[in-house]
Amino acid sequence: MGINRYQVILISALLLITPTYASASCINKTCVDVFTADNQLVITAQKGSQKPPTKVSSKPAPKPIVKKPVAKPAPKAAPIVKKPISKPIAKSVTKPSTKPVTSPSKRPVIKQVAKPKKVATASLSDRLIKLLPVGDINYQPTSEPLVNVPVYFWTQTPTRFTALVPILDVVVYVNLTPTFTWSYGDGAMDISKLPGAAYPIGTITHTYKSAGNYQVNLKITWNGTWMVNGVTTPITGNAITQSISTTLSVVKAPTRFIE
Repeated sequence: MGINRYQVILISALLLITPTYASASCINKTCVDVFTADNQLVITAQKGSQKPPTKVSSKPAPKPIVKKPVAKPAPKAAPIVKKPISKPIAKSVTKPSTKPVTSPSKRPVIKQVAKPKKVATASLSDRLIKLLPVGDINYQPTSEPLVNVPVYFWTQTPTRFTALVPILDVVVYVNLTPTFTWSYGDGAMDISKLPGAAYPIGTITHTYKSAGNYQVNLKITWNGTWMVNGVTTPITGNAITQSISTTLSVVKAPTRFIE
């Protein structure tokens, strides 16, 4: 069974370069955190200004004062002077217009209240998901193991997983080690930090006492630490577990009588 290498899913945006710190929450600097979620290794980073927006007074702006133009009084009409009539012929006298003359009205001046400016903030965050290598189950003899004969088990899962992960403007160093739990299908179990090996150097062996088909299961549990800028921190969250199974057929050894 082949080994699946890790896969990276990256989502990014744009921001300013700032100092780096190993922390899950920061302001005005790069924040890095490594944890497990949904049985996956998650690496996050964030940087940028997270200052709260400038508060704006909730009081309503005063209404502009509008000055109403004051109408000037109309000029008085000139008095009509009657001249003595010297002749019988009457002369027509033109009367002056009595309509008031008003000056043109002035438009009111409205002062505009300046609106507060919005302060733009920038931020950048990345999130990486790393899948760990998955091994397999191997055993020897590979064909019809015999009753009362030791069976050697091993896996190709590496004994250490390390990775240098660039994220934003920092590099995160991840270090994980596995624990192997073998279940042989007949109630027996073994727990080891070693992956086992084939005959004759293998350390993971089991001897079956009776023939039959057995479900062999290997559980791999990953734990470790991460480091950035020389600061080492344990990976938080539940351990990452992987489970592999295979069916093993054990047969009786042939019996031969010799005189």
